Amino acid sequence: MRILCITDKTYNEEETSIKGVFEKYLLEYAEVHCVYFTKDSKAYKPCFENNRFILPYSTKHRKFIQNFMNLGGNLLDYNFIIVRNFYGIAKQILPFHKQVIFWETFPHDYRRLYEAKRDKKAIWRKTIEYKIKFFLHNKILNKCLAYVGSTLHFKSLHKLNIPIFSLPNGIDFELLNDEAIMRNITSINQPLKLIYIGAIDENRELAKIIEAISKVKGEFSLDIFSGSSNQEVEKIRQITIKDTRISLHPPLPFSSLVTRLSTYDVGLGIIPNTPLYSVSSPIKAMEYAGNGVIPLLNDLPEYLRLFDKYTAFFTQNNLNAITQSLEKILNTPKEHLLDKKQATFKNAQKRMDYKIITKNFYDFLLSLQSSNPHTNQISGD
Repeated sequence: MRILCITDKTYNEEETSIKGVFEKYLLEYAEVHCVYFTKDSKAYKPCFENNRFILPYSTKHRKFIQNFMNLGGNLLDYNFIIVRNFYGIAKQILPFHKQVIFWETFPHDYRRLYEAKRDKKAIWRKTIEYKIKFFLHNKILNKCLAYVGSTLHFKSLHKLNIPIFSLPNGIDFELLNDEAIMRNITSINQPLKLIYIGAIDENRELAKIIEAISKVKGEFSLDIFSGSSNQEVEKIRQITIKDTRISLHPPLPFSSLVTRLSTYDVGLGIIPNTPLYSVSSPIKAMEYAGNGVIPLLNDLPEYLRLFDKYTAFFTQNNLNAITQSLEKILNTPKEHLLDKKQATFKNAQKRMDYKIITKNFYDFLLSLQSSNPHTNQISGD
């Protein structure tokens, strides 16, 4: 089986599901090439190296096939072509290759309408734009061989008459520090150490969550690691000035994160259960769990699928509830916290391992092959 995965990333970006599935574990079953992009063809020229095609970013709109062929690529060499989030590329390829699988990881179309409603600006125009995109994108999707969402909840965003599969985010346990994790799940910090890693923006409402945490009575430390720079970050920065228990830091490189993360007790994973995030597969909660850090979560559907009261702390997403939940956590006996850390880690090993996720995805591809015999005509598969 030969697979071409067309990502939505530039050559210098890293994304765990692409690296974990398509550039690692799927290689046990298939030959895989990936497509990345460059926004400056002078600084980084288009090329093919290390099983990666690097194409001009403009090809997401036009001349993808021409630029792909200029680097020696041939779409007909592949049993499956997987397109991640870029409808424009899928539209370009479909007339020439019917084995296109569309992989959607975030409701980008809906985000613009959501933000218009949030800000109460241009709602009518954004509604019309969304309806037009909904119609056009559904036409593209229903010409594809299959649809893959990061959760099954993505299917609610479309009207599909094709096979559907979920490819969630996960954890590559081979990259983690086993010794550090073992230490973490057999010890509790005094005072408790909390952590948040990831983007900060108005949609995630993190400033409100941090405000609720700042009202907690008791000792703890909270480290926030983020590369974001916006008004929401400044709101949090003002809170940290008044509350020295809370600190704001630049993002950590992955090599440092692997070791640092497994020194914490609780990880913040509260995300508003809005149409923007109710379909999502939040990677940070998984990374917390994979390092023996107990996630503090709310009622996001994917959280409810992956975790329970034995493997995470749950709270309602409002100021009083968050404050009360954290105060309860601070008063939880040490032995109960240790039990939950260990249960959290075991749950991550069982349900969030990219090795297992990849095998399930490969089995889905095999099912598509068996029901579509012409996908077998390449490389004798």
